[in-house]
Amino acid sequence: MDYTDVLDSYGAIIEEELKSRLDEMAKDGQQYHPFLGDVYDATREFVLRGGRRLSACSTLIVYQGFTGQVDDRIIRVCSGIELYRHSILIHDDIVDAEDKRRGGDTLHKTIARGFDKRFGFGSAMFAGNILYAQANLCLLQSDFEQDKIVKAAKLLASEFRAVNESQILDMLFEYKDPDVREWEVMAGRRAASLFKASMLVGAILASAPKKDQELLLNAARHIGFAFDIQDDIIDTFATEEQYGRVPCGDIGKRKKPLHVILALQKEKRLAAIMQEERSLEGSEINYVQSLIRDCGALDKAKSISREHAGQAEKMISRTGMNQDAKDFFISFIRFVDESLDWYK
Repeated sequence: MDYTDVLDSYGAIIEEELKSRLDEMAKDGQQYHPFLGDVYDATREFVLRGGRRLSACSTLIVYQGFTGQVDDRIIRVCSGIELYRHSILIHDDIVDAEDKRRGGDTLHKTIARGFDKRFGFGSAMFAGNILYAQANLCLLQSDFEQDKIVKAAKLLASEFRAVNESQILDMLFEYKDPDVREWEVMAGRRAASLFKASMLVGAILASAPKKDQELLLNAARHIGFAFDIQDDIIDTFATEEQYGRVPCGDIGKRKKPLHVILALQKEKRLAAIMQEERSLEGSEINYVQSLIRDCGALDKAKSISREHAGQAEKMISRTGMNQDAKDFFISFIRFVDESLDWYK
């Protein structure tokens, strides 16, 4: 079965629990103050706005892969993982001053209506913090054994710190030119951290053997690197029709993903373009894409992504998860690998 079919099936189950949790938050907020009810309604719409629930489904599939079952306890935890992920997305949109997310307004832009940007940014920041608190509450209320809950909660706290640290470095790189090693340090706590949190929580709650947890930890790291590189390439080379955004948005903000770092080592013309933050348009986008492509940076970044994908697939295959769970992750890893050919 293709990994997207699995996501659709399990995602629908998680969605129901997620809706219930968000409805309860909105009701409590309304009782506290009507405007808090409005903020929670906006947050609810933001979280439920499409998406395949990859993070939450990863938790569920790892758990099912070791236990052979899906129960109410893990569904409750998975809804928390999705809230955890969205707390990070909300903060990411604030930092990047993004206006759109999945075809709709970002949360800070929605909240700012009738106010100003500062109010939108501040309120959304607090809403993101609230989602992180709710994610922990989902775990605490899951009815798993206390020692497992403690271990999983410690993991979430550690990885939340890690992803926030990576965001600080990601911002720093807008003001300096990092080398590949610095990028690896940053990226090791970005998407890699999210995959680590989602997959390892499922393994912990399923009482997976220590050997398997180590394999999943390393697999998550490699999946995160492969996914990060692919996602950054998409931002530069995908068309607006494919991605819903004008290409080179990150480059216009002076961000330094791996393929840009590799290009900057060879192309002074790209460095000159990135001296100031601005939106790129039309022929300039094509010019930047050609600079990155012609100096070999795009192909090199693709090669590195594929190396990580290959390592991840090997480690997933060596775990004690059932074959369905292994097939899911391998299918996803291969999709990330193969999709690199779409962007040239």
